[in-house]
Amino acid sequence: MKTQLKISDSEQWPFYKAYHEKETILRHDCSKDIPLREPREKRLYRLLNKDGKEIVVYKIDEGLIKGNKTKKCDYGIYTENDFLILVELKGADLNQAIDQINETMNILLKCPNVRVKTLKARVVMSKVRVPSIQSTKEKQLKQLLQKSYGGGDFLKKSVCLEEVL
Repeated sequence: MKTQLKISDSEQWPFYKAYHEKETILRHDCSKDIPLREPREKRLYRLLNKDGKEIVVYKIDEGLIKGNKTKKCDYGIYTENDFLILVELKGADLNQAIDQINETMNILLKCPNVRVKTLKARVVMSKVRVPSIQSTKEKQLKQLLQKSYGGGDFLKKSVCLEEVL
């Protein structure tokens, strides 16, 4: 039996209303496993959707945001709870990944004033510096997500980041 999808371009889902072009959406379903990786790369972000919530996965880099000179993250996952998860799959430069997330937030949310209930940022890197010392940029991003985006948070991990929705 096919699940009835609820997310539409109504006022209830403002992010989807602003961004619902088919060519930028990689999937729109209730899958229980949402793996994101670049072709021929080991870095993996996996969202486990145990409750089968409706999700929309966006290609942000050369999808929602085009152009080589513009910094942007790789993917976005929007949920029926009005949550947005920005995902960057990166080599080793955490500060550059944070810049990409910040710029993505500016382009997709701040300038057009598109609201989401909660915003989360995720970075999966090839390598993480040891010891793990938080940069000023990382602290600022965490504070911004916590204060301005419904208690959102920032996570980084090496090679594979897996979390439950």
